[in-house]
Amino acid sequence: MESFIMNKNWQIGIASHQGTKKDKNEDSFFHHVSSDNHGNEIALFAVADGMGGYQLGDAASQIAISSIEKWWEKRRQKIVKRKNPLQQILTEGEKIIQQINKTIKATSNYTGKKMGTTLSLLVLNKGEYAVIHIGDSRVYRMKGWNYGLKQYFDQKVPHLVDSLNQIDEQQTEILESEPELMKLTEDHSWVGKQVENGQMSEEEARNHPKRNVLTQCLGIDSKVQPYISKGTYQSADLFLLCSDGFYTLFSDEEIKNMLINLEKEYSSLQAISDYLINFSNFSDAFDNVTLMLIRNRVSATQVKSKRTLLPFFKGI
Repeated sequence: MESFIMNKNWQIGIASHQGTKKDKNEDSFFHHVSSDNHGNEIALFAVADGMGGYQLGDAASQIAISSIEKWWEKRRQKIVKRKNPLQQILTEGEKIIQQINKTIKATSNYTGKKMGTTLSLLVLNKGEYAVIHIGDSRVYRMKGWNYGLKQYFDQKVPHLVDSLNQIDEQQTEILESEPELMKLTEDHSWVGKQVENGQMSEEEARNHPKRNVLTQCLGIDSKVQPYISKGTYQSADLFLLCSDGFYTLFSDEEIKNMLINLEKEYSSLQAISDYLINFSNFSDAFDNVTLMLIRNRVSATQVKSKRTLLPFFKGI
């Protein structure tokens, strides 16, 4: 189990375990929240799953995460000051991915042992996200779920809730929506390709004997083509990064329902992360299991208008 960090704008839960069948944990991860002198924040999260079928999967994932950490430490202060920091990250991140691939492949050639790892990066900055991804780890975004944000304001800033409740309802749009869990990455795997082509269902892919066969990872081929995406998010949205050791145990619908129900029961994302790891092991996790839960919450000092937040306070 790993600890989490939290400040007034961020709630983060992280947990990782070797699982019930593996002798060691070959997953690695990294997270960091940075800010400039004006309080503008940017956060990076990364999960790497060393490939157990090769001899040095743990070393490969550690190389990937260490490289990301060194790059972020060197560049983050300059990146956060850019007019469009996410675009700069996408530009630099793709180059870093290629460099990591070369480093792992060179290490593999030197040691004479195959090394491979997945790598999924998520960057969040003022309502915009960017994803850079190789392999079959996943990044999810759950939107339309307002309970966690409402609970935060109920506990931390009740006076703001009172003020919001006094706003004329005719001047405010209340958006009714059902929670939706969206996958922000594509699976670079044999079964992932079958699902994409409509030749296999997600359920069949989860249980297929070829589910661990990757079509792309770091350290095997001379060049990779990372999957890149970007978009926007709301304060109530919940992000999940996880290795395949987690999501192959449960369907996306099951994951969504677990997150919804657990947030009603637990007050922190760390407690939820710990629970999910324990439940994965109880479900006989056959692989290493790593997950990160993130919510970038709007603080009272960041609120530019009361109208912006009111939709999150609809009845649960």
